[in-house]
Amino acid sequence: MMKKLRQLWKFLSRRFVLFLLYFVLPILVGWFMYAIFSASLPRDLPIGLVDLDRTSASAEVVFAINASPTMYIKREYGSIMEAKAHLASAEIYALAVIPHHFERDLTLGKGAKLALYYNAQFVLVGKALNSAFAQVVGTLDAKQSVAQNLIKDGDLHLALSKAMPIFSQIIPLYNASSNYAQFLLTLLLPCMLQILSALAMIQLLKSAPHSFKSLFIRYVGNTMVFVWWGICMLLLLKNLGFEVRGSFGLLVVGVGVLLLGINGVVVCLQALLLDIKKTIGVVAVYTAPSLAFAGVTYPQNSMNLLALFWSKLLPISSFMELYIQQANYGGSVSGAWQILGEMSVFVLFFVLGSLIYHARRGR
Repeated sequence: MMKKLRQLWKFLSRRFVLFLLYFVLPILVGWFMYAIFSASLPRDLPIGLVDLDRTSASAEVVFAINASPTMYIKREYGSIMEAKAHLASAEIYALAVIPHHFERDLTLGKGAKLALYYNAQFVLVGKALNSAFAQVVGTLDAKQSVAQNLIKDGDLHLALSKAMPIFSQIIPLYNASSNYAQFLLTLLLPCMLQILSALAMIQLLKSAPHSFKSLFIRYVGNTMVFVWWGICMLLLLKNLGFEVRGSFGLLVVGVGVLLLGINGVVVCLQALLLDIKKTIGVVAVYTAPSLAFAGVTYPQNSMNLLALFWSKLLPISSFMELYIQQANYGGSVSGAWQILGEMSVFVLFFVLGSLIYHARRGR
């Protein structure tokens, strides 16, 4: 056993890139991703303000915006054009505009309006700001309606019921706190895991395998290393408090099939191209869109035919389907095995790659 370990250490010490991929980058990438989203929710996002009314009503709007935990007013501007450059450079993420005669329209019940401009390219930030601003406007609207009804009716309970005749009670089935870390880490970490595994597989194939046994050892050995990192990933997500309502063991099996699949694709590509640089390029094009096409940040049922086809070509899409089914919903075992069966198709790429290597050795 010790002899085997010494041989492995000697092998890795001569291949610095492989050493980084096996022992350094998984930790660094995992820590980096966690550090970015450790706050869980976006808070204190800087926005700008254009107050064209300068009244007590507009001051109340400013107070309500600054009271929101999601955003705060970083700077005031004299006009929208003055704020445009800062909005484009992301010095501020949004611009709230209080129009002329805001208090007058509010008092006369003419439908006073507040405007929020934000850069929709910042998808999550824009969504958070839009939701927070809607809450601010809703609260102010309710307060105004209650005040008007109280003047008319003189009864607080009646004024409240007229102002808010329908109360919403929304109960999320999972991720109750709308935690962005839970939403994104569960996708980003598996995506990074498959990319690191693919890169390590390419490094192992720099020298062409002289036999099927040599190829098989590299394929299985590389998979085993990253399966271990995959188990660490699942344990980390569980320890962070994210739900695992189904079978943890099935998720481990899913990680194994995911890595067998992506490594099989690399073997097949290298067998066809026999050029490490070209293989790296093709693998980069193949795996880089995983975040967009995995079916989490953008649902598969909203994709067009081409996007859906590309999604089905990625083993990470099936793995994320398995993860969501087991971790979030606690889905059935039969459903999980059905997804695993679909994922196992990618293992056939290793068989195809092995046959191509064998055919080329026979020439």
